[in-house]
Amino acid sequence: MAEDRPAIPEPIKREVRQQCCFGCAICGMPFFQYDHIEEYADVQEHTADNLVLLCPNHHSAKTTNKLSKERIKAAKKQPFNSTRPHTSGFQVEPSQELLTLLGNNVVSGWYPNGNGDHHPVWINGKSYFTIHSDEGWLSVSLQVTNVRGDILLALVRGELMVATGNWDYVYEGENIKVRAGLGDIILDMNLSDTKVEILRGMFLDRTIDGYVIKDDTLITLCEGQPRGWDIGCSAHANGFGGWGLLNKKTSPDVQTPSGFGFFRSF
Repeated sequence: MAEDRPAIPEPIKREVRQQCCFGCAICGMPFFQYDHIEEYADVQEHTADNLVLLCPNHHSAKTTNKLSKERIKAAKKQPFNSTRPHTSGFQVEPSQELLTLLGNNVVSGWYPNGNGDHHPVWINGKSYFTIHSDEGWLSVSLQVTNVRGDILLALVRGELMVATGNWDYVYEGENIKVRAGLGDIILDMNLSDTKVEILRGMFLDRTIDGYVIKDDTLITLCEGQPRGWDIGCSAHANGFGGWGLLNKKTSPDVQTPSGFGFFRSF
């Protein structure tokens, strides 16, 4: 019979995520499970002090007595990510099909022969969202920022890393949320091998040029000021990328590549 116990309260789960710096206490991976150091059957309660984040590998190692409680307790006191600006990586596998959504705007049909890089989001000479194709297998590089242009979360050819300075981060199912405080969601996205869907988020550089996604809308910003809106648009089969922006004032030496679905120059 399955053990009958109450769910871990959300405030306690959030405290444990913060204590473990948003990753497995042993290896730092930002894909994790909650584990009781002393078994729940023995303590009969959920407390932050007795909970730890473990990746599936280390959770299984603990459950099958390959990982001691002493090692886990030591790691809880000094988690792997505690001295790092970002977590270690979790690899999202490549796929042969990829759904790409920015709000309800779609990027699709990149390089029909399946070769080369495609840039759904490009700002002042830098790709903030890149789709890589290697012999038809697609992987993603991505930098999602806050309103100041600081990176909250990054993918490097499918390897997910999260800033440890975030207030909160969670990856449940295919959904990722980053919060700046209670109720303040600054990144809401769905991520799997076949999907990158930004429901709420920002791609901004240090001059606050870029894009904000919220309420199904892709908003163009130039030096922090709204300069355009896209709702329900499709960038299909464009040679270089989907959405691009060039601020000639702040980036006078950057050359404009051709082949965007939507491009704005200021």
